[in-house]
Amino acid sequence: MSILNYLHTAPWFLPVRIILSIAYGFITSARNLFFNLGIFKIHRVGTPIISVGNITVGGSGKTILVQSIIEYFIAHKKRPAVLSRGYGRTSRGLFLVADENSILGTSLSAGDEAFIIAQNFPGIPVVVSEDRVMGAKYLGKSFSPDVIILDDGFQHRRLYRDLDVLLLDTPANFHNHMLPWGRLRESPRNIGRADQIIYSKNGLRANAFENLTLSLDVCVYDQNGNQLMLENLSGNYGMFAGLGNPECFFDSLQQIHGPTEIQIVLPDHAQYNESQLNLIRSNSCDYWITTQKDYFKLDAGFIKEHTVYYIKVSGTLPGALRGQLKQNFN
Repeated sequence: MSILNYLHTAPWFLPVRIILSIAYGFITSARNLFFNLGIFKIHRVGTPIISVGNITVGGSGKTILVQSIIEYFIAHKKRPAVLSRGYGRTSRGLFLVADENSILGTSLSAGDEAFIIAQNFPGIPVVVSEDRVMGAKYLGKSFSPDVIILDDGFQHRRLYRDLDVLLLDTPANFHNHMLPWGRLRESPRNIGRADQIIYSKNGLRANAFENLTLSLDVCVYDQNGNQLMLENLSGNYGMFAGLGNPECFFDSLQQIHGPTEIQIVLPDHAQYNESQLNLIRSNSCDYWITTQKDYFKLDAGFIKEHTVYYIKVSGTLPGALRGQLKQNFN
């Protein structure tokens, strides 16, 4: 167990987490107030911006929604570009992950999500930068895209956005606590800042909100990019993933491929150190299935030795969001 996980679960550290949570809530509230009053400047960059974000830490399907929006624009002959912070990356500052011709980064240098987007959409410029304003200006000047999609941008208010999409994984998180006591990045009172609210995963199907429909492919991929139909795989299998909410992935896979007791949960954005690899090695099965972002962090020799495949997750754009894209960005 890492020191951060230990501190997060240790009962004696709870009072410290509560105090830090109260302080964090005060800071985020003051920051939002300063933006609302115009004390903190919001920058326009000339290129239309669509932000996809959430108010909790952990996986909520943001990257899947970003990819669905990219697919929409490609289908409508538009040139999108992607801007992300690049969580967990080893690079610093502004880093060009992919240009119109090639992928220039790795999952380590770019971060998991940015690298996967570059892998899935060749020719789409992808940039990671802590300074989103700088990153958006760079994309606009260097590639002249029709639209920039800002991945995980709800809290990054310095950059003006033409459409603010908020993705919620479950309404139960409204009753959670602020970081580091709970999972909230900011108060649920601020969801009214969003132009479009979408539920994913365990979200309620309420008339006032739209749902992002997530689905797994019916095939897996090997290290050469070959497709293999799930129904043609024989033998017992295991699953592993380093996600914010791996249970959703595990449940979905078992629904279409049958149950398995071999389920290994790893930390979100796991880099697969020797201890984590040994945890996989200690289980016996005929083959493994994992997510695309986990797969590309594995060594080719490990993939071949243990017969590891990856499966893709896709999303269907909600009707209301599709309508807004058609009305405002075509």
